[in-house]
Amino acid sequence: KEQAEQIESLKVDQEENTADAQKLGLTKIKELTKRSAAELKPLQSMLESSRAANRASVSEQQRLEKKIDADSKTISKLQKTIKEQAEQIKSLKVDQGKSMADARKLLLAEEKIKELTKR
Repeated sequence: KEQAEQIESLKVDQEENTADAQKLGLTKIKELTKRSAAELKPLQSMLESSRAANRASVSEQQRLEKKIDADSKTISKLQKTIKEQAEQIKSLKVDQGKSMADARKLLLAEEKIKELTKR
């Protein structure tokens, strides 16, 4: 009878120990979960900061690409204008050369007229 009571007492102790172990395990799990959540928050914050910086970087890259495109168009227009002006300068030099040749001819003709007039 005493042994039966001891066995019963041991079963109760075992059940209590099991319950205590489960409570202890749950407490540990809760503590670890809290600690993990606390450690996760800064990482989540860093991740969000990184994402925001990435978005800003992409926006800046797109802005720079648009500026480069606009600058390229401006450069092309300026190159075209420079080429046109160079052609105009060449044309003006040719015209100037012709005008100078015509002026020489006129001077020679005037000199001949003066000579003929003197005679």
